[in-house]
Amino acid sequence: MKQKCPEFENHERWLVSYADMVTLLFAVFVVLFALKKEGAKQEVKVAASIQESFNTPLPDIPVDRRTGPKEQGMGIFEHFKGQSVRPPLIEKYPASPVKVKTIDKEMNRLKLKLEERLYGKEKFRDKNRAGQDRVIDIQRTAKGFKLQMLARHFFEPGAVEVNRDALPELDQVAEILKELGRPINIQGHTDSVPAQGDYSNWEISALRATNVLKYFVRRHNFPTTMLSASGYADTHPIASNGTESGRMLNRRIEIHVDYDHETASDPQ
Repeated sequence: MKQKCPEFENHERWLVSYADMVTLLFAVFVVLFALKKEGAKQEVKVAASIQESFNTPLPDIPVDRRTGPKEQGMGIFEHFKGQSVRPPLIEKYPASPVKVKTIDKEMNRLKLKLEERLYGKEKFRDKNRAGQDRVIDIQRTAKGFKLQMLARHFFEPGAVEVNRDALPELDQVAEILKELGRPINIQGHTDSVPAQGDYSNWEISALRATNVLKYFVRRHNFPTTMLSASGYADTHPIASNGTESGRMLNRRIEIHVDYDHETASDPQ
């Protein structure tokens, strides 16, 4: 009988994996070299994009509100659009029709008061304005509704004290919320870019929320039993951290009006 020739065994298969690794390393060094030439600003953008790729954002602005016409809503939160949105929260709304009607009625009444006091009747729902100058937005949530306030308007970059120039607007918010008489939770949020000052993003988000709470109590005698504050850093983005417009939306203060007091600290 003829003997079969022994099968050829390639002992150099490791070269394929090695070549792939060398190619990837070459690409990494090319990117790093390009970043060095572009400067620190480009490094921040790339870092944010990489982090965005590995961390799926958890936006909570309903689809029907994020993709509607620019003239709808109150502010910059609806002028810019995030890259990832979650389906509307309508299925999670309280089952009681009476409770739903109460929430919607109070939310719409607060929205009308706030728009009129902050922007005046002449600017109310102006279809010719894109909304960049409107820095407060109101959104429905599963447990009530929330006010979203653009952080860059109320705070200096990296600062935790409210800007003096923004205090009149914060006063209007506090007065209307106090009239409402509902428990509220004040939340601080940041983007994913590491903070450069004395505080981390966690500290910035928590201190900003706490300082807004303290202002409500000291300036407006807000009942302390109706208030709570929390900081979430960059863990609850509403837009992509890979773009400047997205990071601007993520740097925000949210005031949640709670209709289920036992879960007031829940970010949703």
